Amino acid sequence: MRNMAVVQFGRPLAPVDLEVPRPGPGEVLVRVLACGVCRSDLKIAGGHMPFSSSQRLPHVPGHEVSGEVAETGPGVELARGQRVVVHNYWGCGRCPYCVDGQENLCDALRGWVGFTSPGGFEEYLLVPADHLLPVPARVDPVQAATVSCALGTAYHAVVTRGAVRAGETVAVVGAGGVGLYAMQVARAAGARAVAVDVRESALEAARAVGADAAVDPAGAPAAVGGLTRGRGADVVVDCVGNPGGSALAVELVRKGGRLVQVGYVTDPQQYPTLPTDRVVLRELQVVGSRYVTRPELARALELVASGTLKPVVSRVVDLEQANEALEDVRQERAVGRVVVRVAQDL
Repeated sequence: MRNMAVVQFGRPLAPVDLEVPRPGPGEVLVRVLACGVCRSDLKIAGGHMPFSSSQRLPHVPGHEVSGEVAETGPGVELARGQRVVVHNYWGCGRCPYCVDGQENLCDALRGWVGFTSPGGFEEYLLVPADHLLPVPARVDPVQAATVSCALGTAYHAVVTRGAVRAGETVAVVGAGGVGLYAMQVARAAGARAVAVDVRESALEAARAVGADAAVDPAGAPAAVGGLTRGRGADVVVDCVGNPGGSALAVELVRKGGRLVQVGYVTDPQQYPTLPTDRVVLRELQVVGSRYVTRPELARALELVASGTLKPVVSRVVDLEQANEALEDVRQERAVGRVVVRVAQDL
């Protein structure tokens, strides 16, 4: 089957010889229609993830998978042709985290699509049936390819970890694929939203989907201050995670406010410093936010289907152009998501 794989870290993706797998009990063979491209894909392809030293190559990346049911294994009752998105973090269902509803922190993963397990840059993918979510008819396959990671991560960060409430002010540092959704989720919760980015194209996209303000980092303190009478943002969602983004996030949050960390770096030399005096004396809450649970993702999908949230797609490329998609992300040319069209008839 057609695919694009990591054959050597730091080198362009290339096709390898792969057979179409067959589904076993409880499994579904998903025909991949489209796959979103995330900055994490750059880290995976470059060998810059914590697990890279043990990653077996070749490896097919791509974790934002939109597809349809092609074949089912024993015990699975799903209609052929049913459109689905893949929840990419396959929890065991038995560890304390899974039992407690925190499947995004599972101790004994069965698979991690596109990260340590095969991903969506291939025509067919085996998925446990319980990690597929139906796609509403009003959401097309390309839009669905922005949902599982970009929207799911944003929803979990804003609603669950940030606990954003109506009337609050939320600043989103980094108006990329996750950030544009985070801003919209905050608005849907009844909050005011400020998007911060160094790229004018990203700020234009943020304004187009309803930002109350969209500014560069230099203008962010004044914009947030203007909306809060100088108090500061109730919640800051940092989708960048580098030293500059982290410092700005701490500057923008009010006393007693919440800072939700979504973006991250994997190079210890680039780790941000935490100003503990400000955290303590301003009594800040600093929380991490990782991916999304299946119930949360189902609710987020409905927000797209209803038109409350608008996917932002800057470019759609064919599977064989996957390296161009990665380069768009690397060079900061992507506004929202670049999507790889995997199915030739899409």
